[in-house]
Amino acid sequence: MPVVTDGSIAGPAADGRMVPLVIIDTTSRPDLDELVRLHRHLPPGDVTYRWGQAERDKDLVSLSLWFVRPIEAPAVLMFSIEREGIIVDNALNSRAIYLQPGRPGDRLKHDPHRPKILIEVPDDDFRERWEDVVVRRLAKVIRRSARITREEARLLAGQWLAQSREITGLRLPT
Repeated sequence: MPVVTDGSIAGPAADGRMVPLVIIDTTSRPDLDELVRLHRHLPPGDVTYRWGQAERDKDLVSLSLWFVRPIEAPAVLMFSIEREGIIVDNALNSRAIYLQPGRPGDRLKHDPHRPKILIEVPDDDFRERWEDVVVRRLAKVIRRSARITREEARLLAGQWLAQSREITGLRLPT
C-alpha cells in the first residue's frame, strides 16, 4: 500500500501516547475504505500483523496486516528506514499505528476528523532486531552523505534515534 503521508496523534485512545498515523492511497483498494467505514458502526475488529525487513532492499521495513473482522482484507505497508524510520520507531514504541484511507495530496491537517482506525501492534520479535537495523541503516546513510568514519556515523545515528524518541515519546494527560 502506498503511504501518501504521515503524522502523529496523541490522545485518550492511546493513553496519551503519540501514535503515528499513515494515510494510505486506497484508490485501488475500496475494501480498505469499507473496512474503516465499518469500524465506525461496529465493535472493534480483529487484525493480525507482522513486522519484517525486505530481503531485496535493506532500507525497507514492512508491516503486514491481515484484517479478519469486520471484513477480511490483507494490506502490506512498506517504509523506507532512511525517509520513514521515525514512523516505524514510533509505532514500535507506542505499540500502535493509525491507518487512514486517502488519496495522493491528502493531509491530516486538511481533515483531522476523517475516519481512521487505531491498530494495536504490541511488541514482537522484530522489536528486538529494530535497534540494530535502524542504527546500521542510518549510519550508512549518514556516512555516505558526510564522509565520516563508521564509528562516528553509528554515534550520530544513535543520537538521532534518541532525539526522535524524545519527541515521539511525549505523552498528553488523559
